Amino acid sequence: MPLNAKQQEAVKYLDGPLLVLAGPGTGKTQLLSKKVEYILQNTDTDPSMILCITYTEAGAENMKERLRSMIGQAADKIDIMTFHAFGQKILGLYNQFSTEPTRIFNEPIEEVLQLKILEDLQATLPNSYLLKAEQKQKNLLNIISKIKISKITPAELRQIADQNQIDIKIIDKELSPILQNLPDKATGKNAYAKLTESVYIPLLKKLGELKTDQPIIGRIYSLFDVFYEKIYSLIEEQTNSEKPSVKNINNFIKKYFSKNQSGIYKFSELASNKRLMELAELYELYQNYLESHGLFDFNDMIEAPIKYLENDIDFRRKIAQNYLYIMVDEYQDTNPSQTRLLELIADEQESPAVMAVGDDDQSIFEFQGAKASSLIHFKNHFDAKVIVLTDNYRSTNEILQFSRKIADQLDESFIKNETMQRSLHTDNQTTEELKKELTAIRSQDILKKDPEDFIFEQNIYSNKDNNSTTPNLASNSQLNKSVTQKTFIERHQFVNQDAEYDWIANRVHQLIQAGTDPSDIGILFPKHKYVTALIPYLRKHPEINIAYERTENILENQQIYELLTLCRFIHQLSQGENPSYMLPEILSFDFWEIPSEDMILAIQSIHRNRRPALEILQNYLDNPFFAELAAFFAELAKQALNYPLEFLLDTISGTSPIDITVNQQIKSFTSPFLNFYSKDLYSKATFDFYNRLRLLRNRLLSHTKKDKLRLADLIQLIDDYEKTETSITEQTFYQDSDKSINLMTAHKSKGLEFKHVFLINLTASAWDGSGGPNTLLLPLNLEVVNDARNTSDGKKRLLFVAITRAAKTLTMTSPKFADDSEKENKPLSFLDEKIVQESDCTYIQSPFIPAKRVIEHNNYLSDEDKVSAIRRIWLNKLLDPSEKIEPLLKERVKNFRLSASHISSFIRLSYGGPLNFYLNNILKAAPSEPTSLTIAYGNLVHKVFEEITNNRLTKEAALTLYMNEAEKQDLFEEDIQTLLARGKDELPLAIDEYQPILQDEGARAEVDFSSEHLTFDGIPITGKIDHLNIDEENKLIDIYDFKTSTISDRDNWQNKENLYIYHFQLLFYRLLLKESKFYHDYTIRSMNLLFTKPNRRETLDHPDGKIHQLTLTESDIKKDGFLFEDLLKAIYYQITTLDFLKSDSSLNIADLHGCNLTDIKKFCQRLIEVYKNS
Repeated sequence: MPLNAKQQEAVKYLDGPLLVLAGPGTGKTQLLSKKVEYILQNTDTDPSMILCITYTEAGAENMKERLRSMIGQAADKIDIMTFHAFGQKILGLYNQFSTEPTRIFNEPIEEVLQLKILEDLQATLPNSYLLKAEQKQKNLLNIISKIKISKITPAELRQIADQNQIDIKIIDKELSPILQNLPDKATGKNAYAKLTESVYIPLLKKLGELKTDQPIIGRIYSLFDVFYEKIYSLIEEQTNSEKPSVKNINNFIKKYFSKNQSGIYKFSELASNKRLMELAELYELYQNYLESHGLFDFNDMIEAPIKYLENDIDFRRKIAQNYLYIMVDEYQDTNPSQTRLLELIADEQESPAVMAVGDDDQSIFEFQGAKASSLIHFKNHFDAKVIVLTDNYRSTNEILQFSRKIADQLDESFIKNETMQRSLHTDNQTTEELKKELTAIRSQDILKKDPEDFIFEQNIYSNKDNNSTTPNLASNSQLNKSVTQKTFIERHQFVNQDAEYDWIANRVHQLIQAGTDPSDIGILFPKHKYVTALIPYLRKHPEINIAYERTENILENQQIYELLTLCRFIHQLSQGENPSYMLPEILSFDFWEIPSEDMILAIQSIHRNRRPALEILQNYLDNPFFAELAAFFAELAKQALNYPLEFLLDTISGTSPIDITVNQQIKSFTSPFLNFYSKDLYSKATFDFYNRLRLLRNRLLSHTKKDKLRLADLIQLIDDYEKTETSITEQTFYQDSDKSINLMTAHKSKGLEFKHVFLINLTASAWDGSGGPNTLLLPLNLEVVNDARNTSDGKKRLLFVAITRAAKTLTMTSPKFADDSEKENKPLSFLDEKIVQESDCTYIQSPFIPAKRVIEHNNYLSDEDKVSAIRRIWLNKLLDPSEKIEPLLKERVKNFRLSASHISSFIRLSYGGPLNFYLNNILKAAPSEPTSLTIAYGNLVHKVFEEITNNRLTKEAALTLYMNEAEKQDLFEEDIQTLLARGKDELPLAIDEYQPILQDEGARAEVDFSSEHLTFDGIPITGKIDHLNIDEENKLIDIYDFKTSTISDRDNWQNKENLYIYHFQLLFYRLLLKESKFYHDYTIRSMNLLFTKPNRRETLDHPDGKIHQLTLTESDIKKDGFLFEDLLKAIYYQITTLDFLKSDSSLNIADLHGCNLTDIKKFCQRLIEVYKNS
């Protein structure tokens, strides 16, 4: 396609810095290649003196291929690379240039090593530090990386924290009197007007007096400035609203200010600034460690070149002389470090021929440190000429107009930037034209209607959709008549996800039947989890081929997981341990093809016989294969210490046979693993398996730096990766054929285009979700390094990118209800969608989309039409016990004595729920793993509290007891040190808090009811209560249960999974007391949880962190919506009838991965319903 006038102008401009603003579909992809071609054809520039920087390696390779087709082999002399590759090149050149010894930058250290370094450094911090309690080193690493690429040093972090501390004192003094006018609850029609006059405006005026408009350092402004901007913005938002509300402003104020014990409003977000000061220390320790050990991380591939270029002017000039022309694509995705690297080189020339191409509306990689303001910074720094590409060659006018309604909502964009606006306030014709181009909607109507459009319309809209209703639309036949344009935007809402995905699959089927090339169809989503359930619906149509690429963690791949589980089992055998607790899962692996009956009988013998793992297999005579397995495992365990890892993996996977001895006879045994998963040696499945093994081996070599690998090395690697929650990733690309529809995330779709685009699950939770809580919140004025993927602008840009992939049709769909619950999904605010309620129905409305294009589908999908992509857990192998097994199980549950822990285990779906209960409490294959650190700490705290109560120990004596007992624990030395440190840090605070309770006159510790043989309504019940305080005179009892974790002020019995389950434990304890012959005539005065771990984030009135105590009230209990006694009966019914083991039971949850509190609540309700209907 020939270049248009603006493109030609950009290609031919060689006289200085140039910024090209190029929206979606404006042809920026070919611009850099055309400019390189123009330079080489019209100047005597050597190709090696041209530098082209792209955002991804794939982009660099594509550009090189494009240039080869245009200019031939000269393309290979041009430096076309990513910023990190360019940084690595500079490091290599500096090693040759420098006369001083320098660090060798070969490969950055892998993430798991970074995390281990941080863990070790974190351990050296004082116990009083908030960061000491951070259990996920990945959170620490992420925030340090953000700080690094934001060009902030540890010293500057301290400077910011020191200034914040000074400002906080002033804020308390100046703002507290104003905030005293803020009521706890604001109600009434004139609430906004009253509070604007009494609180908001005075607050804004005072902050206006305090703010400085000068940064502390770089782009970091004072808390006064940031609070002023935030509150001003919130007031402005409500002032422009039809119905002003105090909710958002008050929520913001109360997020940072709370009343102290005296009822005075004080700045309460003190923890974030304390955390900032600690982070400066940890960041400095981390950097010093890397330098002293000659290591570097991925960010150092940019930071180190910057340092060398800044400190060595001769080297900087030498690098700058190497490049006459520099071009950077996708400049909006650069971060401050990359920007600085470019400037150091380009600034050496008086008028550098540097060109940046980008579109700030498409800056969707903020979570990696990219800044949409980079384009503005480029313009101002280089005083660059600006060319705006306005002709769109992809999307039609309607789609472009729609996309601009999203982009216009952005707070930070090129045209909205005040600095840029001021720079354009010059009275000359050139600047006036540029201002018009910047403010104009870039929506040239380029595409023309072609014959395909008519065929498409006839096929898609001729069939009446009886499941839909459209507000203000008499029938779908009207829709057929109205949709006759060459492009369509539609918004569809369905009752649930099943109905949504079934409709999408049918619509894609219709498109293909109408003659659409499948590769012209793109289905886009914000995260991979939203497409998993769609694939089975697409598979219902044989002609729909799929192309789908995603990054996967090979450690979560089922084959690799099973292989590594076997490796761990063999390793423990080789170390003389008894890993019998692993047998239930190992025997369930499909490739053994062991009948469930044999598996269950073998499992139950674990508890009955307490034999070592191999003996259990050897003595199970009903299946001779078990003896072969025992010999197989025994032989591998013998060889594990000395044999090469490759040999062991080949033997475990079945690539090579091994000689085993069974009944004193030697025979050859081949593991069925590989043969089961791949019948064909040359199949893709076999290739993928070996590719994953290769990735695992490469990571192992990198991790250990050993030439000779053994099984222990592999286990250490897996332990390190699991502990740090780090992935070993592979790019998996699946494609049925060249003619396949495309499934991809919105991020992945950037730079691509499709004639027909579907945006699925267009709900607030999917496209405007928080992405999970940020556990390392920094002060408000450091939002620049907080997680940027959660910013409103970042989410809007992602949606903008997704919309502008569409050339002809854009179809947006969403489910009305979340899963099968009655909770409605929130509409997407970016579309200004609202839920409209009418007498007979509700529907969504958006001012951005014509009413006739917003279509409501109210029918549910029938059960036979539903399909599933559920990944079943191995525990499902225990379902449907055979006639041989069932009598044994019935005997086990006869007179079953129910305890509080049984209740918890049965309903805690996230840990396996009923099936895990069955495994551990009926089959009694209880884990025999070594005591974990968490369990050891809990046992010690309970013992110390018991001694404080029974023997009236002093605090000092109690701490001595704890330390002595901690030293005796059968744990690794490092775990014992952790126990000692945690006891020294947390236990004194807990003892101070709870000593009055522990040494109450009527205190009783560890009250055991097992000897009473209690029953409730015919159900045997038993248990032990941590602590009771008994008022004998008034016949009152207070129940206390100890928890060694912590909660926050925001947590309650109904919003946190652990608390929801704990409250049933308290109710069970109350029931024990009611049925007890010793306590039945006492009144239960209170039921309490006592948490021993201080919450270090809540420091207002609690400098060392708040110790929480939570009391369960009758009003809390009523919120369950059912009687606890009914739940208890329902669980006991399921246990004694074993109905939950039937595969067709309505209680059988096939996929327990990702179960949450909502699922548990629904499960409890369903339990009771099934019981009452039985």
